[in-house]
Amino acid sequence: MEEKNQIALRGAMIGAACGLLLTLFHRPTRMAFKDRWDDCQHKLEEYCHEPGKVSACMKEKMEETKQLLRTVSDDLSFLNEQMNQLKETTPKVLEIIEETKDHFRSK
Repeated sequence: MEEKNQIALRGAMIGAACGLLLTLFHRPTRMAFKDRWDDCQHKLEEYCHEPGKVSACMKEKMEETKQLLRTVSDDLSFLNEQMNQLKETTPKVLEIIEETKDHFRSK
């Protein structure tokens, strides 16, 4: 069974490599890949020279994420409150509508 898994994994890797090579025949894709690779190398060099920059960037992203979660939590609380108010007022509104309907039916 393990041999079949190795064959499947090898086949998947060969297929991925062939797919990568085929896509690199397309010039715009090749140029975009080169630009991203150069950008990645530049950032890696920058982070190697200034390791504190990585932690600062991580802290900034964490703060942004926390703020987003606070906003979403506040929005969900507001919606929950509105739904509860709607649940309370809906029976009253239905009763008023029924009374109004009965009043006009009797006339």
